Amino acid sequence: MRKNFVISKQSDIDGFNSFKCSLCGEEFKLLASEVQEDDVLELFCPNCGIPSPISTYYTEDLIDHAKTIALNEAINMINDMFKRLEKSTRNNKNITFKRGKSLPNTKPRTLYEKDDLEQIEFLCCNKKAKLSLLSKTIRPFCPYCGVN
Repeated sequence: MRKNFVISKQSDIDGFNSFKCSLCGEEFKLLASEVQEDDVLELFCPNCGIPSPISTYYTEDLIDHAKTIALNEAINMINDMFKRLEKSTRNNKNITFKRGKSLPNTKPRTLYEKDDLEQIEFLCCNKKAKLSLLSKTIRPFCPYCGVN
């Protein structure tokens, strides 16, 4: 059985969402509306310039949040399974099953955006990003087309 979950994270005050390069660890922000466009299949890291699929740029807090939601769903399925097993053996003389305490769920941590990066506009694509001061000063790569 496959289940889909929608995980949302509030953008910062300017509408930017966080991303993190899985190769160099650089954190940057892009406008959610621009990343969700159909023609954006991969992003370039502004620091190292290496292109990767968008899913490789998810931040650790977002991944941890998704894992917690998936774990809670698995725990709920296990609890329901034991509840049904107890109910189905209730009137059976040969087999009885008594479930113990239900497994507890973990509360997912709250997702929020820090506003600690500086905005820059890439003239090649006329798109904006927020970068660290270091990335901004070393002539960054455009996250959308890779131009340096």
